[in-house]
Amino acid sequence: MKSILKICMFFVGLSTLSAQTQTIQLTQTPGNFTKESIDLIAGDYQFDIINKGVQQEVGFVLVPKGKYEATDHIKEAYVKAPVGTDDHSLTNVVSLAPGEYEYFCPLNPTPKYTLTVHESVATVNLEQKPGNFTTEAITLKAGTYQFNISNSNVDHEVGFVLVPKGKYAQENHIQDAYVKAPVPTNEASLTNLVNLQAGEYEYFCPLNPTPKYSLTVVE
Repeated sequence: MKSILKICMFFVGLSTLSAQTQTIQLTQTPGNFTKESIDLIAGDYQFDIINKGVQQEVGFVLVPKGKYEATDHIKEAYVKAPVGTDDHSLTNVVSLAPGEYEYFCPLNPTPKYTLTVHESVATVNLEQKPGNFTTEAITLKAGTYQFNISNSNVDHEVGFVLVPKGKYAQENHIQDAYVKAPVPTNEASLTNLVNLQAGEYEYFCPLNPTPKYSLTVVE
């Protein structure tokens, strides 16, 4: 019988990232960043800014939402060196408190993109056994989540794929839902934060492989 996660809190706990600084990679192409929004938990981060095919140096500006004057720039988020074509550069360590921010590059130039920092988020635990997930359907409220994928006795690494219902091609994968590292036997790995809007989704593991399971997000 299918088990349902009824609105948020089945096997759900507040996730906490380690005190270790996390690195967020952001790629710029001519006129834009390839990642148009970011969700993070409050903590310390470095941004790795990649220049992919922009035929000039690029940079990175992070500000509180709606505040674009130079005096509002979060100086620690400047890259340590301008980023030449097909090169990359790290920022300094940025301590981010909960709130709304925006990021952009005035040198490229790009639009302004949203970065949301959460105090905490709910973690959804999903267990894989050989050939299946033990939870066969999930219902959640719209919001931001992290998935914790555990490997119970699958004798090789497993992963996690989340897609809009019926859209299985790789370009439709919700990349924030990829595990941060492949999951070896009897270990677990977290995904990044995933912002889920109301709708129908499916999850599966192509490495196990498993059937496709339903994830419903309600308002």
